[in-house]
Amino acid sequence: MSIKDGHITMITPPAFIASANTTNIPLTTQTTVTLSSPRFNVGSHLSGNTFTAPISGKYLFTYLFYFTQLDASHTTLDVHIKTSNKQYQQTWNPSAFMGSDSNFSVSGSQICDMDANDTTYFAVYVQGGGAQTDIHGDSQVSGCLLL
Repeated sequence: MSIKDGHITMITPPAFIASANTTNIPLTTQTTVTLSSPRFNVGSHLSGNTFTAPISGKYLFTYLFYFTQLDASHTTLDVHIKTSNKQYQQTWNPSAFMGSDSNFSVSGSQICDMDANDTTYFAVYVQGGGAQTDIHGDSQVSGCLLL
């Protein structure tokens, strides 16, 4: 932050939001979620499927995944926010609450401590059933520097 001609000016903090999709998620393999079509990518720190922190700080990452053809026989559905420092994970058991294959939406967020040049990406994992589950292209991920 600085003052110029009596006005406060702020640096533009890094931030992004991008579409996410992945088809036929393989079984028992942690799979990186494919990112595309960023609505914005302030500072261009999102490259491909990976965000690289330009400075040390606390970053907020979010996801909204719309799973299609979710196999009701999956015994595990995991979503991961993976940083250089730590993995954050949410887990569901579709076989416990689904009677047949269907669609299912999940969302999550995490504040992550990152150092300059640390990286973040999103991953999914399924176990049991068939390799038919997709992340629909209306899904999205986002991230921004909080402080």
